[in-house]
Amino acid sequence: MSEMKDIPNAVAVLLDVVSSRQGDRARQHADLLRAVDVVNAAVPALDPLHPTVGDELQGVYSSLGDALNAVFRLRLLVSPGVDLRAGIGGGEVRVIDAEHRIQDGSAWWRAREAIDAVKALATATGYRSARVGIQDARPAASPSAGPLSRLVDSSLHRLRPGVAATLLGVLDEEDNATIAERQGISPSANSQRVGTNDLRIVADAIRALGELP
Repeated sequence: MSEMKDIPNAVAVLLDVVSSRQGDRARQHADLLRAVDVVNAAVPALDPLHPTVGDELQGVYSSLGDALNAVFRLRLLVSPGVDLRAGIGGGEVRVIDAEHRIQDGSAWWRAREAIDAVKALATATGYRSARVGIQDARPAASPSAGPLSRLVDSSLHRLRPGVAATLLGVLDEEDNATIAERQGISPSANSQRVGTNDLRIVADAIRALGELP
């Protein structure tokens, strides 16, 4: 964004595609861009999520909560067709070239380190669902954010196709009938889906993480 200035305490987000579960790469990319538009409309950002090179996306937020809210919403919107990994870094963001959205600074260095670290972590026994890495050096940093995010990662990893869309509705506090109609299922089936997958608990956790400074 051309209006963006240097920020001493910001949260940078890098996202990349872990793997594609669809054969049509062009369709996958189009679905991802549509989801990015939805997230950008829902979550305030200093520099909204946008594609950079290859399968990578990036954005800048004023709080860790907004960054996590954007990441989890995007992952739910593209599930199960696209599996995304995120690196989140807290620190300084410096604008090198506003017109071309080129930035630098410690937040970006930490975001890159975080995405590399969570990629490595996912290869360790018992951590294969890990998708969100956080390295935050701001005064407001929360040491519990990383472990709690991995707990949400574990819950999202277990969701069957279709359940992610129901979770988004629960997250937005939509009523059961509205969610069911959009999913093309009966209200009773949707209610069972919510209960079987503990979706209200997962939504509560995502909301709580979304309040982090």
